[in-house]
Amino acid sequence: MIKKIFIFVLFFCLSWNAYAISLISDEETESWLYDILMPIFRAASLPLDRNYIHIVKDDSLNAFVGDKNHMFIHTGTLVRASNSNEIEGVLAHETGHILGGHILRLKIKMQDLQKATLASLLAAAGAAAASGRGDAAIAVVLGAQSTAINAMTAYQMSEERAADETAVLLLRKNNKSVAGLKNFMGKIQHTNRLQGIEESAYFRTHPITSERISFFDDKLKQEKNPIFDTQMDHRFRRIQTKLFAYLAPLPAILKRYPLEDQSIQAKIAHAVYYMRQKNISQALKYTDELIASEPNNPYFWELKAQALFETGRIKEAVQAYQETLNLKPESELFKLSYAEAVLASEPNRTDMEKLIPMLEQTSRKHVSPASYLYLGQIYAQLGQDAMADYFAAEYNHAIGETALAQKMLTKALKKPLRSDIKLRAEDLKAKLEQDKKKNSLF
Repeated sequence: MIKKIFIFVLFFCLSWNAYAISLISDEETESWLYDILMPIFRAASLPLDRNYIHIVKDDSLNAFVGDKNHMFIHTGTLVRASNSNEIEGVLAHETGHILGGHILRLKIKMQDLQKATLASLLAAAGAAAASGRGDAAIAVVLGAQSTAINAMTAYQMSEERAADETAVLLLRKNNKSVAGLKNFMGKIQHTNRLQGIEESAYFRTHPITSERISFFDDKLKQEKNPIFDTQMDHRFRRIQTKLFAYLAPLPAILKRYPLEDQSIQAKIAHAVYYMRQKNISQALKYTDELIASEPNNPYFWELKAQALFETGRIKEAVQAYQETLNLKPESELFKLSYAEAVLASEPNRTDMEKLIPMLEQTSRKHVSPASYLYLGQIYAQLGQDAMADYFAAEYNHAIGETALAQKMLTKALKKPLRSDIKLRAEDLKAKLEQDKKKNSLF
């Protein structure tokens, strides 16, 4: 269930500029991605943190990695992939970037590029002063930047080739085919042609797609009986259907999944379709049919819970979310959804106090800023101002509001805090000081 969209401002090493991306949160998709990534990371001898898997709301065919092995994959990649093996290939390629240390190296290269640009500006100022001609200054800047960008482009292309080679090795360790990666490259090539993009090696950060397809084709010929996981693919089909139903224009949903289609995938699409239209009776008709077919499927119960919640039937939503937790008690995202529903149901003091241990456990795992938000709200309603201020500080730090985080933390530290929370508050204080130092460098 795609329930929330959070906007984060992130610093990416490719540009050193901050920009916003939309991340969507969905238990079923993230669980599946974790299961896909685990054997890849194991083959790479890398630790995998479930919280470092992110779904980017973006229609383009893309995936990328960030600092500390954070893995990002676009919804466009998930929706347009033909099978789970294509996703395996894409994620193996991105894991190749992690193994190659490309994130750190690229940061160093970007610093060199920044230095070159600064040097060109200084030289331009000197040329303009000496000649009195602005065109001389422009020539100096363009010449220096062109040289630096060409060097950067060549560097990134070599890293992409290295990541492709590593992806093949990681897939082979798991006896998985490179066919998916080859086919996905074909999708990129087709998309480029439709958009009228002329592929050439000049000013590109990736090798020419046809070259990459040829490389994977050669590797494909060397394979011997690779494994194709039909169960993972079965899960993937349902995830694709749900993502499409949430993100596509409404007419496109019934075009792909007409109402006469009685398959499980179609019923998922129809439930979301009517939910988006706020037609609760029809949405519940399909969620109930799904639950009747698979009573122990937590994602079908989650779909029903969301339909109830979004149409104001909060008490019933609480019960449905409780069922999702009964079926998958380890899910941190289900805990957050359950807590949100309880808090919207006009809870009494006892109801709120019961949520605290669950949410505090979740907040320690840094699953979502929502855990801090809900705890802040609960403690505020319970009259525990110091705790409310501390969790408000954590929440604002998590969403990038550092000034407000500092203000709330200062307030919290002036009051008595529980010993374990006091330690966490001191840790947050140190983080905010580090952030301040980092920001002063840019």
